[in-house]
Amino acid sequence: MNNNQPLLVIWWPKALDQTRAEEEGRMLRVRYQVQARSGDKLHGGEEALNKLPKDLPCLVLVNPTELGLFAVVPPKLSGNKLKEALPFLVEPYLLNEPEENHVSLWPNLPGHTGGAKLAAVLGKTRARSIVSTCAQQGLKLAGLSCETLRERTGSEGAAWLSGEDFILVDGIDTPLLTPTAQPAVLKVMLQRRLQQLGAPIIQLSANDHDWLAQQVDGAMGENKIQSSTHAPIEPLPRLLNKSLLGADELRKMGMRPMASQGGYGKLLTPALVLVAVAVLGLNALAFKANRANAAIEAQIAESYAQALPTTPMVADPLLLIEREKRNLNAGLDTSNAQGLSALLHEVGLAMEQAPFNSMVDFAWAENTLSVRFNANVTEDQQGEALQKLKARRLDAKWLIGAQSNLPVLQLKKGATP
Repeated sequence: MNNNQPLLVIWWPKALDQTRAEEEGRMLRVRYQVQARSGDKLHGGEEALNKLPKDLPCLVLVNPTELGLFAVVPPKLSGNKLKEALPFLVEPYLLNEPEENHVSLWPNLPGHTGGAKLAAVLGKTRARSIVSTCAQQGLKLAGLSCETLRERTGSEGAAWLSGEDFILVDGIDTPLLTPTAQPAVLKVMLQRRLQQLGAPIIQLSANDHDWLAQQVDGAMGENKIQSSTHAPIEPLPRLLNKSLLGADELRKMGMRPMASQGGYGKLLTPALVLVAVAVLGLNALAFKANRANAAIEAQIAESYAQALPTTPMVADPLLLIEREKRNLNAGLDTSNAQGLSALLHEVGLAMEQAPFNSMVDFAWAENTLSVRFNANVTEDQQGEALQKLKARRLDAKWLIGAQSNLPVLQLKKGATP
């Protein structure tokens, strides 16, 4: 990716708006800007997603209402250990399971009295939907971030209007996000934040300052909010360094991340050619494996969306089975107790000794559940599961998948005759 190339910035709509457009067969319309790397706007507006330029690197900004931001004090860990611990660090703030989220940590709170950092939480299902749509439309996704992750450029705070939202960052607490359509809520939230700030001043552009003064009328906090030529906030292209998904996550979702090219690229070209020739076979195998992984994940997502449209998808399908089992035990799924959820529950019980992450995907058609497993499920485990299911008077049998040659457990709705 050329660091001097203009950047396509897209403000992604809410999940509800995206789903509604898909159900009605409409192309999703988005707010966008083409910006220079300095942050200067070249042009922009609102356009259908399939009409946007395909030759520019693209920065997608998640709707701020769909990103959880929390001030947390991270444990004294680093690398993969810290990455694995983050979902459980924010678990008290979540309504879903920790494993269902991408969690990243940013040093956006240098003035926090407790030394906290900003934890950003994005649901994996939502991330997968956005990345998949970008791939379908041929967009060159360079990063997935959010406007509320922008940092102030000095010691003073900054506020600005973005679409239907008013955003304020002060480096002390989590960003303030308030809808512009609710001036009464904006006034109360702003007064509370200004009382907490103490000395720091909030600056915003002259136009935004005039609009805010009209909306909150007398809640400007004794000149704590001041007009400026522009808000002291970092330009949007800097958010490429605050991506909510790493390169590995993008690859798993079928999106090939764009790599940077430094000034040494031309000098290293001959050596790189030799290396490329030497590892050509490995590259081919890696490409094939990536394509296979992407196809499997797409099949899982499609089957899951058809079978359980109202239930969030989890990272590991076996966790899905466990979650459905808990829902049944809690009496939360009585409406379909004899259907898919009930059969998933029985599979979870019967396959509790299966290796972790051994489930590949499942399908539900004509009152029949077909669950495909990896080859690491032994014949003894298959036989034990079959005995348990038949003891429950379920019509169950093991098959071999026609395309994958993997074991498939098939259950039919209702008891055996």
